[in-house]
Amino acid sequence: MIIGEYILKSKFYIYICINKINEDMKNVFFKPWVGKNYLSTGIDGKKLLVLGESHYCGENCPTCGKLEVDDKNCREFTTNVVNGYLKYKKGDSEFEGWMNTFTKFGNVFYNKHLGLEEVQAFWNSIVFYNFVQSSTNGPRESPTAEEFTKSASAFFEVLKSYKPDLIIVWGERLWKQLPDTGEWGKEETIFNKENKRPFYYYTSDQKKIPTFSVFHPSSSRFDYSCYEPIHKAINYLP
Repeated sequence: MIIGEYILKSKFYIYICINKINEDMKNVFFKPWVGKNYLSTGIDGKKLLVLGESHYCGENCPTCGKLEVDDKNCREFTTNVVNGYLKYKKGDSEFEGWMNTFTKFGNVFYNKHLGLEEVQAFWNSIVFYNFVQSSTNGPRESPTAEEFTKSASAFFEVLKSYKPDLIIVWGERLWKQLPDTGEWGKEETIFNKENKRPFYYYTSDQKKIPTFSVFHPSSSRFDYSCYEPIHKAINYLP
């Protein structure tokens, strides 16, 4: 009876949390992928937000990014993308070219080729979110400056809702377009060896959230040499 009551209370608590998060993310069009173990264990006890730039769709929908649109397929685009990738890794769907980006990031993150269970464990331990809240028409197409700017409020809502301990940014193009409302850290340790910069800190609900960038995983420059700065950053966290 006590166990049953505990399970019911836990489910009710999760239900309340999810509804509160949905209320707090009023400017988010593409809801983030949230791994089922993100809040409980994360990666070695740390909550990581992996920040991509944008989705590409190609359908050129006039309603893309409009918050009044309640199309679940659009709003759950990010979750569907990650689920599609995990289905492919299980052998339940066909390969698509963009999936190499996800595979490469996981492999470099752990400095080895990941097996199926390791891939599932990794993606179920993080939050993945694309910054720009409208899609582009192709994989190499950059969002406009206006689209980056308009997406800032949604980004801060995600930080408030999920309270990550570290943000890993995919690519220099996105890094240069992120809001400049934070502050540079004073760490002596260099996390991005090419750009020689410390963490950049955003503040959400009085929590300072360190942020740093890596080469985009689709780039040839993102290779196993990137393992060290990624884990240097994680190990620097308190």
